[in-house]
Amino acid sequence: MTYQNLLNEMTSGKIFTAEFIKKDGSRRIINARTNVTKGNKGIGLSFNPISKGLLPVLDVALSRKVDDINKAKRFLNLNSLIWVKVKNQKYFINDLIIDESIQEIDRINKTLSK
Repeated sequence: MTYQNLLNEMTSGKIFTAEFIKKDGSRRIINARTNVTKGNKGIGLSFNPISKGLLPVLDVALSRKVDDINKAKRFLNLNSLIWVKVKNQKYFINDLIIDESIQEIDRINKTLSK
């Protein structure tokens, strides 16, 4: 699986689990879901979160505890992800990026050796 494929899986609206590093340096595991429209007021965001490396998600566990679903919405920083588990398969982000880099280097080497 590539990093882009993993992002596509994460943004498909299905529940996934992710571990990331919070701004204060601590680690957190979240059960999250994207494409949640409940509670939206139709205004939308004033910025594009994906261009800033953020993924808008619903914290599933928190959404069961609060009355207002908007209080359970979070932004997941894609740059601080450690691993993501989708469809019962855990993917370590560093491994995906390294594998893609190796494939790109191999592709370049094949092109240069021709």
